[in-house]
Amino acid sequence: MDYLLSLLNRAVGNEELARLLFVAAIGLSAVLAVVTLALLVLGLQDPVQRRLTLIKRGHGGGSHGQEAPSNLQLMLEQVGQRFTSGEQGQASTTRTLLTHAGYRSPAAVQMYWAVRLLSPLILVGLTLLALPLIPKLSLIMGIALVVAAFGVGWLAPAIYVDKRKQARMTRLLVAFPDALDLMVVCVESGLALPQAIERVAEEMAVSQPELAVELALVNAEIRAGIPSAEALKHLAERTGLEDIRGLVSLLAQSIRFGTSVGATLRIYAEEFRDRRTQAAEEQAAKIGTKLVFPLIFCLWPSFFLVAIGPAIIGVFKVFGKL
Repeated sequence: MDYLLSLLNRAVGNEELARLLFVAAIGLSAVLAVVTLALLVLGLQDPVQRRLTLIKRGHGGGSHGQEAPSNLQLMLEQVGQRFTSGEQGQASTTRTLLTHAGYRSPAAVQMYWAVRLLSPLILVGLTLLALPLIPKLSLIMGIALVVAAFGVGWLAPAIYVDKRKQARMTRLLVAFPDALDLMVVCVESGLALPQAIERVAEEMAVSQPELAVELALVNAEIRAGIPSAEALKHLAERTGLEDIRGLVSLLAQSIRFGTSVGATLRIYAEEFRDRRTQAAEEQAAKIGTKLVFPLIFCLWPSFFLVAIGPAIIGVFKVFGKL
């Protein structure tokens, strides 16, 4: 406290004014913290609000064998709900991002924004507690550390979700050719498209569980009465892969015009193999360019040191500098 007061005193230049500002800031922070915690706790303890929250989550009274969310999870959802209540477009974009990352919970958007709101505050609080432990710290450096902590807390959840999204999409893209080949075999053996999707989901449940879950959702939507083209379109939206979008377009046209689904799948499988081969050749062609920088900064200095070093030492000995 004394350290923060001294920093504020140096910034203001008046000791009494600095004390007043410091006390006012502490009082305001304490009041806001108490009011926030009280509202959250009262909202969680209110049986009506808790019941309504559970009904929105689809748990009812815990009847379908599902585990009810904890108080901490409900608190995070309420915090995120306050932030996303008036941003439908932003919530839609965030929902798409979280779906591509594998978070399909109804409260995923609220949880995401709650974590993005609370993590900067937690990091800023920890930074303020750690500032007195840093020797000879100026006011500008302290402010810079606080701002950096706030930025890290705000950006870290977004970066984590984006990395998780990229990793999941990569896994789905790697598993997609095998699923496509299995689907071709199933369709050409006489199975209809929904049964083929179900069989492929069962076969890939162990090796590629994420793609198996997505295909099982497609089959569940078809059984619920959604048309096959619409269910496949939902699959493309959930995965975000352009290859699956192309397959969905071809299958939708095949179903619409009554052409052979097996022939469509086989043609697309061949085109997909060609695109995968071209992508591999493109990556291989970039290796030479990427190796230039390691050669320049890592290998060539060592090579010149070994090749020219003895000659330079001999020159120095001749001129009597060694």
